Amino acid sequence: MSALVDGRRAGARSLWIGGGEPSIRQDLVPIVREATKLGYDRIRLQTNAMMLAHEPLVARLASAGLTEVSLSIKGADAASHDAYANTPGTFDLMMRGAENAHRHGLALEGDILVYASNVHALVAIVSTFHAARVARFRVWLFSAAASTDATLKSEVPRIADVVVQLRAAMDLGLSTDPEFLVSLHTPPCTLPATHRHARFDPTAYALRVVNPGGHSFLLDESPMEGGHYLESCEACSYRSRCGGIRGEYVSLYGSGEFVPIAHSSECHGAP
Repeated sequence: MSALVDGRRAGARSLWIGGGEPSIRQDLVPIVREATKLGYDRIRLQTNAMMLAHEPLVARLASAGLTEVSLSIKGADAASHDAYANTPGTFDLMMRGAENAHRHGLALEGDILVYASNVHALVAIVSTFHAARVARFRVWLFSAAASTDATLKSEVPRIADVVVQLRAAMDLGLSTDPEFLVSLHTPPCTLPATHRHARFDPTAYALRVVNPGGHSFLLDESPMEGGHYLESCEACSYRSRCGGIRGEYVSLYGSGEFVPIAHSSECHGAP
């Protein structure tokens, strides 16, 4: 609970509860209730939503002050999602959990974990979950940086493949919300100006991550978000708003995809 107090003292007004699977914590409802008492305006639970299939838990969380649920999504249907989750029945439980969350007035968002083997399904995932009342999506690129397993490393998706799917999903015209679809781990130079709303600036969030052991760090300081810059990056107009490239990615695929954006080339559309 001390992290909640420290966060409010530092001026934080939004709380994101995630990492592992927070819904199995016995103290989750008290944490949400305490965060509400401390004055957090937005309290988000990032979850596989299996536990939320139990409606009484959702009711208690909503009553305690939870404002939104972010679903951890790996596939557009039961077969694909359950295969990546390595647990049968997870998709159906997640969909029931999402329905319960909506019934209790909680906003729904989606965190899509993209692998090399499911990147082709990104459009289908967005379509399926938008129909299930998910209002916004964040795309996370799988990382195998902590592993030496060649099979896992082969699942790191190519950014070029992700961008094709991002553009197609945005072009569906499902929402006019500029934050409808945002992609992490894809530097601004890999996304065209026509789809600039998908660009993610980790520094803009001032998000401080606190792990169960009490260690804390800013999101934009994490190597999982990027942190690696090329010499040519210094000339890019987005340098100050870019989290960089994952070092792992460059070692796997090289740096050919990253071309600096000239200072004048997007003056009409740069945020």
